[in-house]
Amino acid sequence: KIWEAIGPNKTSGPKIDLGHHSCDPAGRLAKLDLDHDGIVSVDEIHVALRDVLGLSVDPTEKSLAEYVHSFADTTGDGVVNMSDFEVFCEEMPAFYEGQKWRLAFPKVSASADVTSS
Repeated sequence: KIWEAIGPNKTSGPKIDLGHHSCDPAGRLAKLDLDHDGIVSVDEIHVALRDVLGLSVDPTEKSLAEYVHSFADTTGDGVVNMSDFEVFCEEMPAFYEGQKWRLAFPKVSASADVTSS
């Protein structure tokens, strides 16, 4: 969900075409890299979970942020940087193509399924 939430706006720099999606690795990195050092830390992902996705996160419990960070480290070098964002941009077309059927039918929350009597 973070990937979609930090997607490019129409005024950002060079984009990679993802079919009906576009990708801007530098712009996406900039939205998460709060200290502008070129690396997205576990702490910055933790902040994004709270501020971008609106999740209620405990300041001392970062296991979800650590998991997202390990997933985002596509190159396996222990850091999340431009190289990782470029890999995501290259792989997203295949992901979206493989998930078209699921993405076409968003999940309905359990509360939306409840009808009043």
